[in-house]
Order: sequence, then C-alpha cells, then structure tokens
Amino acid sequence: MTPDPTTSALAIASDWLERLDLSALVAAALHGETAEHVDLVALGKAAGELCDAAQGVLGARVARRLIIADASGAALRPGGDVVVGEHPVPGAGSLAAGRRLVDFLGHGSAAELTVFLVSGGASSLCSWPADPLGLDGLAELWRAALGAGVDITTLNQLRAATSMIAGGGVLRHVTTARSRSLIMVDNVVSGAPWVASGLTYEYDPSADELTELLGRVRADGPLAARAGAAAAARRSVMDRPVTTVHDNVIVADPALLLERAIASAAELGYEVHALGEAVQGDVEEVAQRFAAELGDLATRPGRHCVLGVGEVTVHVRGSGVGGRCQELAWTMATVLEALGCRASFVARSSDGRDYVEGVAGGWVDETTRARARNAGLDWAAIKHDNDANRGLGTLGQLIAGGHTGWNLCDLYVAVLEPGGSSIVASL
Repeated sequence: MTPDPTTSALAIASDWLERLDLSALVAAALHGETAEHVDLVALGKAAGELCDAAQGVLGARVARRLIIADASGAALRPGGDVVVGEHPVPGAGSLAAGRRLVDFLGHGSAAELTVFLVSGGASSLCSWPADPLGLDGLAELWRAALGAGVDITTLNQLRAATSMIAGGGVLRHVTTARSRSLIMVDNVVSGAPWVASGLTYEYDPSADELTELLGRVRADGPLAARAGAAAAARRSVMDRPVTTVHDNVIVADPALLLERAIASAAELGYEVHALGEAVQGDVEEVAQRFAAELGDLATRPGRHCVLGVGEVTVHVRGSGVGGRCQELAWTMATVLEALGCRASFVARSSDGRDYVEGVAGGWVDETTRARARNAGLDWAAIKHDNDANRGLGTLGQLIAGGHTGWNLCDLYVAVLEPGGSSIVASL
C-alpha cells in the first residue's frame, strides 16, 4: 500500500525545522571577526535566535545587546534588553522600539563593531514614521497596499521612504567604527536589500518616485499629502553623513529552505520537481502554475513531489480570516480534485504564523472540496470572503503554528501518489 500523501507532504514541510542549524550559519558569517568589543542589535521575527547564535560565537566580546522582537519571540527571553513591537501593523510598541534603537546606537560604547542581526518583520516591529504620517498614516498605507494587491517590496519602499530609520537611515546613528548586518532573507521579490524595509541599505527616492509608489497603492488626497510631507521630513536624517564602515551579509535565504525540502522529499523516495525559491504572484496565478505541473505528472507513473518556496499575493476583498498559506491551500483544493489521483498540498509559513496566531498554514487533498460540501461549506463563498481559516478549520486541515526562530518565506509541497482518487470512498 502506498503512503498517505498528506502524511508525506506534512513531513516534508516540517523536516527542515529539525535539520537546519542557525548557530552554524551565524558562526560562518562571523568567522574571522577580530573585534574585541561588539554591540549586538537584533530585529525581527528571528531576532532572539539570531542574537543567541551570535552571542554563542562572540561570547564575552559582546559589550551590549538590544533585541527587538514580536510578543511570541520576546516571551522566550524576558529581560531589559528585549523590546516588543507589533506585527504586521506597527503600534505604539513599534514606535518605542524605533526610538530605543536610535538611543542605543547613539549611546557611548566601548565597542569597535556593531552587528545588526536582521530578519523579516523588523519593519513593523521597529518603526519610526516621520511626521506628519505617524502610525495611523502608516497603517492606512498598509491597508491600501493590501487592497491593491501589490507585492511586499512596494510596501517596503513606502515604509522606507517615510521612515526616520529604514532605507539606511539607521546607519546615520551608528557610532562604532565598523558595522555589519547579518540578514535572514524573507523577500523573494527583491532579496536582502528589502528585508526590514532596507534597514541598512541606502534608499533615497525622489519626489516623482514617491508619487509613483503612492499611485501603485491608490493612495491619494490627504494620505498622499501626509506621506509626501513625511518623506520631506526624512531628509533631515538622510542628509547626515554615514561615519561607520558598513557591510551587509546574507546568513540564510529561501534557497536554503528549498534545498532542505528537496532533500527530505528525495529521502522519502519521491521524484522531485522544484519550482524554485522565488514563487510569487497572485494566489490564482501560483495555483495555476502548480496545476500545470501536477496535471502533467498525474499522467506519469511513480511518486512525485512538486516543491516551491516563496510568497503569494492575496487581494483582500472580504472580511474573513486567512493568511497567504491558507488562501493558497484553499485554492489548491480545486486543482487536486480535478487530478483523478491521490494527492495532497501543504502551504506552511517558515516563521510559524500565517497571519493568524497559532496557525502556520494549511493543507488540502483531492477529497477536500467533497468533504467541504458534505460539511455544508460553500467553497466559493469562503474563497471570495478571504475566509480560508474558517474553511480549513472546520475540516481540521489547519497546521498548528508557533514561534520557530526562522523567517525564510513560505514552503509549498504537493505530493502525488499512484492509485485512483479516494473521493468516492470519503463520501
């Protein structure tokens, strides 16, 4: 009897958590560092784990440290050097974190080197929007970006263009002779330069470029005026010279996650078909990409696994609850139903939170739509209302989540097993 495809797909989607070694990656990035005194600044969803790994390498050479994390990450290491910000929309804690960061960097230190440990989510967790935009204006821009369905880079550019610290602004506050960023990449569209809204990369858009960005998210009127004024106010920071000698180093990226998933699938005996580490686009477009690959493989003998890592775009139309992974999984139920074979699809966030606390993603198989009908669920209505969380939750097809200490985008795993569909047997 061939294995259950869902069991295999879920195993492949989680195996990397046991196999990847963050401490070894950070040690490699800091190899040969000779500074006797180092300040550590860790920001993002993986801030605590990155800071612990760097502390393990540098030991007593760490002079000071500051960790800016989300609530789940901060709960693992309480202390005076930990600041909690909000995510995905910046809040009062995020603003306090931004000001704490600037104060930390400007405070006198015996260190020769400042090491930034940067992971995704930092632009929300640590924020300082220039006046008169403020936190409420930044939240408006975030909602506008969601409604327009733009990619994450556009939102990051808007954040940086109106921030006192992002887009290289923070480097104006570094007082050590040297500084370095170790970056965990979670942006498949434009990579390391836009993690944490380009915190330690230079970004200084013109007024025309800002207008074009605002047009992409359909922001006009008072919101556009406030964003323009904030960008002008940011000039007071960007005009200052950078006195530190800085370099940016990638410590982990989505390709690492894909490589490990490929190895896991191969170990389970699957013929692996990789879609790459930059799977992106609208949910429907990505589902069709998987559909084309799976449709061809369903006619071939053998056991197949189609893998990809990336970040889909969700156009928010309804008032339901569902993250990117849950939305893609719900969409893929139709694809699997049409294949005529035993199949399963898993979409899992690497940070352990797919928009909803406690949910890492979701899974579907070729019977999901039939069982949804039996449960009285209107598949199309749930999809239209962006309420995949309710649909998958009703069917028991959510993946439990929690803080992982990683942020390398989302992992997508589709498994095909020989044998006819089990839809009839499930009715």
